[in-house]
Amino acid sequence: MTPETPCVVLAVTASERTAESLREWLAEGPAECEVQHAATVRSARRLIDRLQPGVIYFEAANLAGADARAAVRELARYAPVVAAVSPEVARELAVLVVAGTVECAPAGDEFLDLAAALVERRLQAGRHLRERIEDVEAEDGADFGSILRHELNNPLTGILGNAEMLLNRRQGMPEEALPRLETIADLAVRLRETIRRLSSAWEARQRPQHIG
Repeated sequence: MTPETPCVVLAVTASERTAESLREWLAEGPAECEVQHAATVRSARRLIDRLQPGVIYFEAANLAGADARAAVRELARYAPVVAAVSPEVARELAVLVVAGTVECAPAGDEFLDLAAALVERRLQAGRHLRERIEDVEAEDGADFGSILRHELNNPLTGILGNAEMLLNRRQGMPEEALPRLETIADLAVRLRETIRRLSSAWEARQRPQHIG
């Protein structure tokens, strides 16, 4: 088994001081992690594929009046998001909160401890999931990566395709149905990315480790 690498937290915030405070807070917790900083959503997009963050902390203030809800929806496709947002934006994200992909904390430096605690809870949940996967691997030696890709990706592709087809035909559709369909599409993309990452991690463990 390869040594476990620290999980990455991507802090999407205009404030370097906020990112550093989050780094210091998490350093005192039980979950091993490193905090990387992106000053804008645009720069976060460039980092996500390379870093593969386990959790994303998002501070809406960095958008300077742009669509915070859209930014959170986009980021939640790649990792769980802890979003420091206004109560109005939090209400708009309620569907994603119920789905378990987003958690909201009040905006403001005085609530950073709460946001950091939510980030740490997500890190712990991710660690427990990895431990469960290792237990399955140890018990039966099944080709877990193959199972993930073939048994789960196929139905997910169908779910995503149908949701996107309905979203493209939104004329005449009840208004309340649109956010539900968006959530279905977002969750399907998020699950597909999670499956890719887990299967890649499993396969990396199976490769012979050369010493020296």
